[in-house]
Amino acid sequence: MYEYEKVFRAFEKALLNYGSKRKPKDQIQAQIDKFKAFETRSLGDNQYFEILVFVTFYSGFKAATVTSKSEVIKKHFPNWEVVSGYDSKDIDRILNDPRMIKNRKKVTACINNAKTIKNLIDKFGSFKNYLDSFDVLASFENLMLLKEELEAKFSYLGGVTVYHFLADIGMPVLKPDRVICRVFERLGLIENGSQLLKTVIQGRKFSEATKLPIRYIDIVFAAYGQAQSTEFGIDKGICLKNPRCNLCEASKYCHYYGLTKQSSGLVNSRPSYSR
Repeated sequence: MYEYEKVFRAFEKALLNYGSKRKPKDQIQAQIDKFKAFETRSLGDNQYFEILVFVTFYSGFKAATVTSKSEVIKKHFPNWEVVSGYDSKDIDRILNDPRMIKNRKKVTACINNAKTIKNLIDKFGSFKNYLDSFDVLASFENLMLLKEELEAKFSYLGGVTVYHFLADIGMPVLKPDRVICRVFERLGLIENGSQLLKTVIQGRKFSEATKLPIRYIDIVFAAYGQAQSTEFGIDKGICLKNPRCNLCEASKYCHYYGLTKQSSGLVNSRPSYSR
């Protein structure tokens, strides 16, 4: 039986130890702990809309690019009520702003999504009521039904992105992006990075074993494997495309590390990872 709790605790400890070289452990833990509250937050309709807008813009773009434009994005998409009334003239107006990300498909998608949210609010009374109608805590099947319906109703919610939205609004699911998939494949939990559903299920198993919110599970593994997490004291991650196995305190759980060590005898003379 896979030791989910033992593996996660090893990564959690390794993350704190690695980041503590540049930032006190208690500060790092405080930053990570914020993600424990994602599932219990109370969000309003405009907060759901704002998350949807940013998930749309982050899709396929570098996070730093979108983050640097956050204020101008918020200016053009202030709330679902205003945006649901936009037309083609508003699209042109937004794209003519020299500070704005000039992507017509994303701008159009945000407007269409505002109209969809308006229709759901008109029908259910609030977007939260719509989400609650799926009773996602009752079964994983219900969660997957919500995922499927969101993909059908909203633009730019598909593949990894729909999981990104679900994770950010506090649903019991992680975001199976290339970073998480890379880490999970190296742990032997999935066969390849195309297995999004299996990655999500494995994330839920970590959550069940540790009794920790899945968004907390997500951020620990993501911080360990993404290029930079300065809020956690990390200016360069460990489980990268070209991993820094010699710095990894959790390497004994890593299938990739073990296989490479067996084949070469030298951790640093490993081939580049496929993703």
